Amino acid sequence: MSNRRKLQRKQPRTITLPPAVSALVDRQMLQDAAYFRQHPDARRYARPYVPGEAWPNELPADTVVEVTQLRPGVRSRAFGWVMIADIDKAQEQAA
Repeated sequence: MSNRRKLQRKQPRTITLPPAVSALVDRQMLQDAAYFRQHPDARRYARPYVPGEAWPNELPADTVVEVTQLRPGVRSRAFGWVMIADIDKAQEQAA
């Protein structure tokens, strides 16, 4: 393999969080872990977004975080929004 080709390989990047963001994310991770300990049959749950936890992105205050437990101790988070109009429409259709 040529040197040029070796240089083109993507190197893993390490991202260092600012200390305040790291503390915030650690707190959220502990709270998410606690939820799954208290609800052992749960696979996912939704909670409000905490400003800063998606650093370096800043998301709207009404963002919802869906936390999925992939296996004990391993979780993923997905950030999204729930529109009140969509909830009202879904409730009307269900009635």
